[in-house]
Amino acid sequence: MLGFLLFVLSFTCFFMVTTIFPNLPPGGLLIDAFSNSETNSIIAGMPSDTFISSIINGFSWALIVTLVVFYILGPENKKRELPIWVPKYANSDNSKEEQ
Repeated sequence: MLGFLLFVLSFTCFFMVTTIFPNLPPGGLLIDAFSNSETNSIIAGMPSDTFISSIINGFSWALIVTLVVFYILGPENKKRELPIWVPKYANSDNSKEEQ
């Protein structure tokens, strides 16, 4: 649950920052590399290049932030010792069952 909340908050923050500064990497680099200069479409009141760049940046940076935080925190559950299972081999005492 913490991971999902952290991802959503960081996605929202980076999405908003990229709408203000649309040339942030990696979204700005990808849009410049694959952009069609003749496109003038508007999505949600902003140019489509800025909107797509915001989504790319939000997803990529949110994923990086989430992975770094969980790497620093380490595993949630501490290692537990598992019970050792020892097989029961047949010997002269238990191989003869009373009939």
